[in-house]
Amino acid sequence: MTTEHDYSEETSTENFEEMLEESLNRRDDFAVGTKVEGRVVHTTDEYVFVDISGKSEAVIGAAEFRDDDGSLTVKAGDAVTGYVVSRTGGEIHLTTSIGRGSMNPGLLQMAYRESIPVYGTVQSTVKGGYSISIGGTRCFCPISQIDLRPPADPKALINRSFLFKIIEYKERGRNIIVSRSALQEEQRRQTEEQLKATLKPGDRITGTVSGIRDFGIFVDIGGMEALVPRSEISRSRVSDTGDFSIGAGVEAAVKSIDWESKRLTLSIKDLTPDPWEHISDYEPGQTVAGQVINIIKNGAFVEIEPGLDGFLHVSRMSFLKKITRPEEAVSQGSRVNVRIVSLNPAEKKLSLELVPNEPDPWKDPGTGLAGQIQTVTVEDVKPAGLNVRLANGMLGFIPRGELRTKSEAEIQKKYAEGDTLQVSVLRIEQDNRKLIMSETEALRMEERSDYENFIKKDASSKSTTLGSLLKNKFDDIQKKMDS
Repeated sequence: MTTEHDYSEETSTENFEEMLEESLNRRDDFAVGTKVEGRVVHTTDEYVFVDISGKSEAVIGAAEFRDDDGSLTVKAGDAVTGYVVSRTGGEIHLTTSIGRGSMNPGLLQMAYRESIPVYGTVQSTVKGGYSISIGGTRCFCPISQIDLRPPADPKALINRSFLFKIIEYKERGRNIIVSRSALQEEQRRQTEEQLKATLKPGDRITGTVSGIRDFGIFVDIGGMEALVPRSEISRSRVSDTGDFSIGAGVEAAVKSIDWESKRLTLSIKDLTPDPWEHISDYEPGQTVAGQVINIIKNGAFVEIEPGLDGFLHVSRMSFLKKITRPEEAVSQGSRVNVRIVSLNPAEKKLSLELVPNEPDPWKDPGTGLAGQIQTVTVEDVKPAGLNVRLANGMLGFIPRGELRTKSEAEIQKKYAEGDTLQVSVLRIEQDNRKLIMSETEALRMEERSDYENFIKKDASSKSTTLGSLLKNKFDDIQKKMDS
């Protein structure tokens, strides 16, 4: 029995009035199906006790608040929302969603009548849709109602649990049809109205992956879906949607908004730095590793890092031989070592050359080249001149003006791929890996050599006069010039 000593003498009349008013305001008229809000006051291994401003506390099975590890996800003071399941023995039993906890036979009918969401588990695929279990009651969900978009793999939803809306309740509960997309659409409209007032391009938002397609990924941002196109996943040209999984968290920037078409486009790559902003980390002559991401007729694109790729021309794929097709030296997706030839930050262009597994004749190009006649093989015949290759693999060029035949039309007739010529090296550009050669200069050098050899011969020879020697030599030179 309470005595006067149980109360402090300092307790004011106002406090008694507040307590009285609070007791009078506590309800005791909660009907089954009523949606209530309250705060957790106590937890046990079996139950969570909730103050819902009633004459007595309400209880919810603790299993409804356990995560995958079995840990309780609520504590004293947390706000919770639930529905009245039953009132027995003076206790009010709640569930956070109908179908999640204990079931009352009339709850599903009440959920249909009051449009209360129900919690169900996809059990199997059936003709035209899915078999859904809601607290042990079998329901049907048409495939068109399982999501806002038809699932790419219908069987991927089996054993997964979702909230549904009962859209048909017939034959006293023996024929129940549910829809998940109806709830999604309602939530989407609510989210859209909220986002219209605040969201703008450039904003950073978070969401979860709700769909994966070859062209991009769909992201749920709180009831509304947005698309991250494949081109916006990464700065790399080889972005892959397969790197994502359903339910994974995503952070992205708003790329564009079209409320009329209900299209929201996001970009993950916009939140990553542009590699061209630190292009000063690279310089011409530097050797780097990369991946071949695309091959075209005259070369290949090599990615140095995501968003930073350069062009590798077919003419820069070997030191020693002519490469006519890029596939002869590289393959799609292969890792290669390349050397940076040139950088153009203004145009975001990077020129590369392959560093093949072969000796580099350009490391010491001057030895045995300058001032000597070389034998070369014609690789290309062009109106402007000939591309030729030395025996050591170095590639050179003979301008038309340095050929014995100067006519553009005659060049095509006189020279052919595979021909061998005698040439002289006019200029070596080691930095640019260029050799400029001359056929006419080689001829003059040969003439000088022949003359020098001639004058060294024994002038006292009786069998040959100086005049006849000069005439024979002149005839020989004339024949070479005319050929």
